Amino acid sequence: MKIPSKLISRSFAVIVFSIALYTILALFFGWENITAEAKRFPAMSLFILGGLSFVNYFLRFWRWHVYLKTLDSPLPLKQSINLYFAIYVMVITPGKIGEIFKAGILRERFKTPLAKGIPIVVAERIYDFLAVLILAVVGIFFWPGSMTGMTTGLVAACGIPVILFLFQKDSIRRALVSKAANNSLLAKHRVGLEESMSSMSILLSPGQTTFSIILSTLAWLCECLGLWFVCRELGFPIQLGEATFVYAAGTLVGSLSFLPGGLGGTEATIIWLLGTLNITGATAAAVALLVRLFTLWLAVVIGLIFFLSARKDLLKEPPNH
Repeated sequence: MKIPSKLISRSFAVIVFSIALYTILALFFGWENITAEAKRFPAMSLFILGGLSFVNYFLRFWRWHVYLKTLDSPLPLKQSINLYFAIYVMVITPGKIGEIFKAGILRERFKTPLAKGIPIVVAERIYDFLAVLILAVVGIFFWPGSMTGMTTGLVAACGIPVILFLFQKDSIRRALVSKAANNSLLAKHRVGLEESMSSMSILLSPGQTTFSIILSTLAWLCECLGLWFVCRELGFPIQLGEATFVYAAGTLVGSLSFLPGGLGGTEATIIWLLGTLNITGATAAAVALLVRLFTLWLAVVIGLIFFLSARKDLLKEPPNH
């Protein structure tokens, strides 16, 4: 299996966009001011910040590994780890759509049907979104700052769980398949659509939902702890509930923007919300950059390392070719 050339070119475009974004940020708040604030963060504390992100990554890997077993498509532990973390290099694609490539590798390399691979990827995104939404809602109760411009978005986001509840109804799933099958382009894939819906219903069943919500919420809480820890180490201690809201709201804004990795939207929201807590712009920018370094770019680096080390195994032709 080959990586689409468009995906590679777009990834490079995202890197260029990121450099431009952070350059604008540096010019606006003053690069010297931001670096001066960042340098106050103790070097040894970087290991704690990185450790929190690694806990997040491990918990979400565990969820992925369970999903494979749940759909009767288990992988050997080593290959499961390699595939899961190698695809982290795709987190900078718009809306993380590059992670669909994971389902493609499952089919081409491990003969797992797309009717199982795609629902796994979609379920991962759904539960990540719900976990962050839960953290944002909990954080609201501790938030003393302004909510201007955020209430509507949070209310709209709360509609997602309602949609998932409705999806559990067999009649609704059948109606969705019938509706899709009316399209001439999708009609020939009716069986595949039905199988995908069946897989999705398993991953969204009450038992799986309970497991996934608990695990996912704990995973993303680690990143909220990271923001709280950075603020504390820079001499601006905020309450954990406040930090939870700041990080979760920033992540939701970034996700809903469908920008690559939430770039721009997440950073701007974190900086703005910290500003409402009377944290100076340069300090808020330093916090946002440190947090994103260990929640976004560390994942990209890990993904690149795993991809380069395991690409021959992951991308080689299936045995019957």
